[in-house]
Amino acid sequence: MKNEQTKEAQDAAVTVKQSYSVTVENIRDFNVKMIDMARTNTEAVFGFARQLATAKTPSDIVELWTTHARKQFEMLSEQTKELTALGQKMAGDSAEPIARSVNQVFKKAS
Repeated sequence: MKNEQTKEAQDAAVTVKQSYSVTVENIRDFNVKMIDMARTNTEAVFGFARQLATAKTPSDIVELWTTHARKQFEMLSEQTKELTALGQKMAGDSAEPIARSVNQVFKKAS
């Protein structure tokens, strides 16, 4: 009985370690994605500022502003989709080792 409990405790520790490792990897991926998005957004703002600085007429400024706003909205929508998908992946990946472990415990109990 004691050996069985020790084995279950070891299995639980391995499960937690696997879940932690997956979570750390996913957080790293999330951080890299956020940095990439920040870079993209910053480049867009500087590009817009450069275009505004060279605009010759007020109508050019309005057109640039409208175009920039539309592009930023599209980019934000796409980035939101990417972050949502990454968040869902993170949740699933982190929970998977624990769910597998729980299923094994229930199978043994049956």
